[in-house]
Amino acid sequence: MVRFVHRSAAVLMALSLLAGTLFFGAQKASAQCTNQGTCAPGVWESSINLQNLSSNTASVTIDFYDKDGNLATSYTVGNGGIPANGAVSIFVPAQVGALTSGQYSAVVNSTEQVKATVNTASTNSATAPWSAFGYEGADATMSGSTLYFPGLYKNYFNQFKSEMVIQNVGSANTTVSARFYNQASGDPVGGVVSLGEIKPNQSRTFSLDNITQVGAGNIAYSAVVTSSGSVPVTGIANIWRTGNPAGTGSYNALTQGSNTLFAPALYKNYFGFTSALTVQNIGTTNATVKIDYPTGTDETFTLKPNQAKEYFQPNNASLPSGNTAGVFAAKVTATGGSIVGLVSLGQAAGTGKGDFASYNVPGTASNQVNIPNVLSDYYGYFTAVTVQNTCASATDITIRYPGSLSSANRTFTGVPANGTVNILHLNSAGDKLPNSTTTSAVVSASNTSCNLVAVLQHGTTSGVTGYNPTKQPSDYLLALTGSPKQ
Repeated sequence: MVRFVHRSAAVLMALSLLAGTLFFGAQKASAQCTNQGTCAPGVWESSINLQNLSSNTASVTIDFYDKDGNLATSYTVGNGGIPANGAVSIFVPAQVGALTSGQYSAVVNSTEQVKATVNTASTNSATAPWSAFGYEGADATMSGSTLYFPGLYKNYFNQFKSEMVIQNVGSANTTVSARFYNQASGDPVGGVVSLGEIKPNQSRTFSLDNITQVGAGNIAYSAVVTSSGSVPVTGIANIWRTGNPAGTGSYNALTQGSNTLFAPALYKNYFGFTSALTVQNIGTTNATVKIDYPTGTDETFTLKPNQAKEYFQPNNASLPSGNTAGVFAAKVTATGGSIVGLVSLGQAAGTGKGDFASYNVPGTASNQVNIPNVLSDYYGYFTAVTVQNTCASATDITIRYPGSLSSANRTFTGVPANGTVNILHLNSAGDKLPNSTTTSAVVSASNTSCNLVAVLQHGTTSGVTGYNPTKQPSDYLLALTGSPKQ
């Protein structure tokens, strides 16, 4: 993980990084995998993608910490920093040569406000599994003494596993503990599980396979993680599918909820893609939750405090299906309680591809949304940005790129109320970005009374120059959530 310090405003950010070519797989009884790294199988490398949100140049350094919380190296970003409203990607270990193979936490220090994401993939490996996942760097709003995880799994449907990666972003040691809840009943499972001590800046990985209080089988869990002494922590959950092909997704732990969520990208048999929407009540009272789909179909249910429930879109016979109608958005509202959400999506392994990813369901809509990382034919990857218009009237939606790339700006007219637009970064889809581009973007609504949410998905296709047909079936899919522009 990484802790982010905006020096002029003391903003924190945390990221979990995998560097080099160390194979993680064997597990230890201490709830830590080899070298305290991820249990997800693969030969992993990462990139840190930074978006400068200000109109000033940002001077940025990144401090990397090893598995024991010791400073491994400091890296200065760029010769002159990140230009105003610009973006940069830092590749680990290619650009940070002082790091040996292993898993690291990091602290990003910036003179200006920046947004970060992490892309991690095993797709550069010569041998399978080829998989990828991504998540947002955690700023101060995503760290606290209590973390919520809507979806965790231990051999769920005999194929899905998960782990929690938790980083101490405080200045004192902390002892963390977890309480798990059965999604079906909402009841706690066993007692409080002590996860042990974490030093400042250190991150530790906790696989559900090594937590005996949690049972295996077709059971999904939610969890609440608590840090002692009110020391702030942050975290991510990694989810992976076993078998061939492997598939890996990741999402951020949550610290605060709302009474409204928006899920911009849901699927029912859409070119082989399906999705599952999970909602957790992090409030202290029961929550009555309603999922509204654009077809007028809805689902209503009650959640106990800390309980989560998963809704698999193909199980709803009333939802449209197929390559034309099988993609849609949803609005989730709660009466009582406070909710957070997670979407997992992908293709079944039997389709011959096996893409898999997860994203946090946004709870805050804004007139402009930051898209921290956009790839256009970049080493085999392209980006789709899905934007949901959350207001009751139509609006035009514009995507803008920084600096000289502004000539590639595009506007999509008349996006209907509660509708979406999917902005593809492929030449065949009207993309004007040059090939081999990695950048950032901002999407905005022309109707100033309309607010938006957005998710971005990195993937590959045979239409991308760097597509490698020999690495199929595979999981090149990463999904991340855009952030409100302040």
